[in-house]
Amino acid sequence: MEKRIVLMVCLAVFLIFSDPLRSYARQGDSGYEGGISSGEVPNKTQYDYQEVCFITGEPVLFKGTLSVKKSAKQDSVSSTYIYTLKNADKAATLTRTLSYTTKLADKDNKQTVEETALAGKAVESIKIGSTTYTLTNYDFTRSNLVDHKSAIDYFAGNTWGKKVYQIGASGGGTANGGTVTVEITGNFYGYNQYWGTTEAQALTYIINSEKKNGDKTDKWGGTVDVNLSSNTEKQIKYVENLPDEISFKGGYVETQYNNSVLEYKSNLPEFDKNGTATDRMVETKNSMKLETFPVWKRLPVPHLEHLRGHWAEKDIKSLYSLEVLKGNDSIFKPEEYMTRAEYAKAIVNAAKEVPADPALASKTAAKRTAASNSAKKETAPTFKDVSTENLYYDNIEIAFKRGLINGVGNNLFEPDRALNVADAVTILVRALGLENLAPNPKPVTTFRDNDKIPLYARNAVFVAEKIGLIQGDDKGYLKPMDKLTKARAAALINRFIQYMRDGIRKDYKDGIVNY
Repeated sequence: MEKRIVLMVCLAVFLIFSDPLRSYARQGDSGYEGGISSGEVPNKTQYDYQEVCFITGEPVLFKGTLSVKKSAKQDSVSSTYIYTLKNADKAATLTRTLSYTTKLADKDNKQTVEETALAGKAVESIKIGSTTYTLTNYDFTRSNLVDHKSAIDYFAGNTWGKKVYQIGASGGGTANGGTVTVEITGNFYGYNQYWGTTEAQALTYIINSEKKNGDKTDKWGGTVDVNLSSNTEKQIKYVENLPDEISFKGGYVETQYNNSVLEYKSNLPEFDKNGTATDRMVETKNSMKLETFPVWKRLPVPHLEHLRGHWAEKDIKSLYSLEVLKGNDSIFKPEEYMTRAEYAKAIVNAAKEVPADPALASKTAAKRTAASNSAKKETAPTFKDVSTENLYYDNIEIAFKRGLINGVGNNLFEPDRALNVADAVTILVRALGLENLAPNPKPVTTFRDNDKIPLYARNAVFVAEKIGLIQGDDKGYLKPMDKLTKARAAALINRFIQYMRDGIRKDYKDGIVNY
């Protein structure tokens, strides 16, 4: 009985702490002003930052730092962004302090609506040469929907803002008085997950200027399209050791790094030698990239010498190094069938939960306290045939609670039953939440044995083929009802992780920013 209570306490801590309905999105690492940053780095809240300003009628690149401070309450997040930027060639500086409140509303269908508005007074001053632009009014709204899936959060939203700047001489005079109005509209899309995050934005600026020039008023207008992409990636690479006399030949290194890309196309007037706008419009294009330093992590080295030359050797090594597969690696038998319990354990390790925003440390601490208080309550096992004494009990419970894997009916899981290919593919696509990519009513794959795919797995298999998770044998057969060997399972899970790292990112990044 004592062992059962310990197992239940551990499970309760995991389920409450992870809280899939409140995994904070990583949106906002670059702020909401159309710039790019180096992104989240451990133990840092100040990022390198770049932004292109069009307030004078020509592109001016500002570089500097962005500081981000966040705090969370039960249903809201408060954030403050402090920008300190300059352009030495243009004798230009930009300082800005903006605070926001984001209200979070959880819905019954595992979705969250987030609404962001300015909190307090927006402060911004831009000095270019002898002219200063002071923000006098800023209307801003931003809203998005987060769709929480088992291993990934997808989000999409819209933003609108309108800024009014007062034009004045350096030092606060009004000799060059006038106003510049900048209206910003846009859409943004992205996802957050353990293996990487991506946010892509498509923004349009409409700029109108009225500037006094003696007895006359110089008026001009123009548009700018800005596309942004911010990415956090985790990659692994095998590195061979140089010395021969060492106990292991090499191993995998995991590298995490951030990169952001900005590209713009402006359509602004040409100015004469007196600085007066002409009727001729000039199109300008440019792009830039900002990267942070890589964070390296050396991974454990498995002992799999007995698999040397096996077709799945690299996949199995990779999964052991990532600790997706665990246990005595020296006795791993690739041609054994993988049981439902073993697959549940591997999927929990491969399809990890969405990490919480590290900037919200106080919220994490509060969750730990809540988890500790709630862990004292004992709950009954979900499945009749998986007791708390079962070696895979925790993994099966976690996989079921997260919606990764189901039972077989009648409160049974059949943990020792071999898994078939169709079931394994269905579980992976369910983790991605992409079942709806399949057409209705009956999707047809290119596999020669398409008719043998069970009806419940049709959508998942169609999607898995589309995104490159599966492929047929040399004769074009999938063999969906075959029992899944551990070698084939390793190859399938490793492709799943590779898709989480790279495949899904391309649709967001390359579809909007062609850097």
